[in-house]
Amino acid sequence: MQYRHGDLLIEMVNQIPEGAKKKETNIILEGTSTGHAHRLNGGQIFEKEGVVYLQAAESSTLTHEEHNAIELPAGDYIVIRQREFDPYEEAARYVQD
Repeated sequence: MQYRHGDLLIEMVNQIPEGAKKKETNIILEGTSTGHAHRLNGGQIFEKEGVVYLQAAESSTLTHEEHNAIELPAGDYIVIRQREFDPYEEAARYVQD
């Protein structure tokens, strides 16, 4: 199961990797250009080796000031940031939201 939320792809996984550290915030990713943030309301956020994981509860909602809210079914997810290629710079970079 996959969900798109702006510059993020949220994909269901079997489980969060062992050793992932629980984050003490509901912010998944801070906005780089607007200051707005992707937030998980209900559930937990984990991180391991720079990769973010979500553990959605029965009623978890993904929010952002510029996107519609998404209801996530209970389960574990990986967060993948969208990348784009700049042909003038000949470089890939993360999409800025």
